[in-house]
Amino acid sequence: MNDSSVAQKQLVALKRKLDAAIESRSLLEEDFNLQSSLLIQFIAKLSLVSKGVDLELDNRLAQLRTLFTKSAPISDIEAKIAVISKLLQQHSVTNEKNISHMHEQFNLAGENLQKINGLPGDLRRDLRALLTKTKQSKDALIQYIPLLSQLLAFYDHALKAKNGLPKQGLLQAPQLTSPVAQLPNENEVAIFDASILEKISVSLSSLPLSKVHTNELLVIKKKLMTDKSTDEVLNHLIDIFDVIVADFKDEHNSAKSFLTNLSATLTTVQSAVKETIVTQKKSQKTNEKINQKLQSQLIDMTGTVEKALSLNQVKEDINEKLQFIASTLEQKSKFEQQSHQELADKLNDMSAKVDQLEAQSRIFEEKLIAQQRKSMLDALTKLANRAAFDDYFAKAMVRFHHKPFQLALVVLDIDDFKKINDTYGHTAGDKTLQVIANTIVKNVSKGVFVGRYGGEEFVLIYSKTQEKALTLELNALNKYIARLPFKFKNNKVSITLSIGATHIKSDDNIHIAFERADQAMYKAKKQGKNQVIYVK
Repeated sequence: MNDSSVAQKQLVALKRKLDAAIESRSLLEEDFNLQSSLLIQFIAKLSLVSKGVDLELDNRLAQLRTLFTKSAPISDIEAKIAVISKLLQQHSVTNEKNISHMHEQFNLAGENLQKINGLPGDLRRDLRALLTKTKQSKDALIQYIPLLSQLLAFYDHALKAKNGLPKQGLLQAPQLTSPVAQLPNENEVAIFDASILEKISVSLSSLPLSKVHTNELLVIKKKLMTDKSTDEVLNHLIDIFDVIVADFKDEHNSAKSFLTNLSATLTTVQSAVKETIVTQKKSQKTNEKINQKLQSQLIDMTGTVEKALSLNQVKEDINEKLQFIASTLEQKSKFEQQSHQELADKLNDMSAKVDQLEAQSRIFEEKLIAQQRKSMLDALTKLANRAAFDDYFAKAMVRFHHKPFQLALVVLDIDDFKKINDTYGHTAGDKTLQVIANTIVKNVSKGVFVGRYGGEEFVLIYSKTQEKALTLELNALNKYIARLPFKFKNNKVSITLSIGATHIKSDDNIHIAFERADQAMYKAKKQGKNQVIYVK
């Protein structure tokens, strides 16, 4: 094998490595696109929470969504987020001032009303109770709305009493048997806030962040679900933004570092290959010159023999010529050895660079695979998530239509799950989901796909399982879960499932099949819950 062939093979090998690197970069871009999509969804939900609070904030959030959609440079995104964070902080400060001002004005108005002579006794008692309850400042301006309505009703009552007007006049005063009953129900406000925050929490759970940033996010999420005031929520949202941006920036820097090293390594290898090719061409020319010199010396020696007049003269001339030829051959041998050594050194150097590139590629590929796996995993239950289910079910449907087999889809929903969250808190709800998830995995047949579809809803995909065996297993699972000893705040709670199941038909597509199983699940709920409904 000549040197040119070796260099050519090295070039082919390097091209394969370059193709692999390009593919790795493509996977990286897909991962970035997924993270950007999830972040855009989160920003959209944040926009809903803050809508109407500040027009400039609404516009800035819309601009941020546009930057992510257009894959703008990270510096532009960071600048926009810095502006948004500043606006949120300004709004938090303004909101605190507004709450303080509202509290002062409310109590001042109530105290002025107390000073009016001739107030009915029941009104004076109700007003005193109201001011006692509002002695401490509220957490949000919205909590003052029902209080203001009540205070206005008291003013209306007082005016009518002073002027001798009937109570059914200008304002309808609330019937107060107890002033406490008319005070704003803080739990209702919390439920309203919690419903919005729950959506944000679900979006945050879908973000495939690094382990460090995921832990930071979990800490903030717990605070977000317990702190209900507007200021606290805004501060937590700012913290969440900072964590997401930090993770995004780390990924960006990691990818940038890898691609920079990749580019530098490929440039070095490419330069070495070019240099090797140039050296080989020079070596080839030098060899040709030496060969020409040898050929010339051999021709010269032949001519000497033909022209020689005596044997002694021939011997003398041939000895002299042979010495020149031997010297030329020695020169040729040394040159070839030197060329081969230089080529070997170049190839070894290129091989080392390629090995380094392969090691970097493997590390980055493993990281991409880990991130892809994480993006298909539900953070709370550690089951496959909605994206993983969609992918698995789509592939199963393709196999089914190619060569039909027993393929079944099951939809499970936890009965009255909202009551658990409302009564015992979201921590109890999360623990319930984790226990149910583990129980399902341990009590279904081997090879069954188990995933969390969303909220308190789970999905199962069975392959090669007949209707009778399927319903028997699902009924056994349902009974097992109903017997689980759940206990919250020293209260024993029975948790049951409503389960809908169906087998895939030849004319089904993904949506038709899921709709049929989902309707079966809702039928189980309508018929009393805690049961399995199978539909053909």
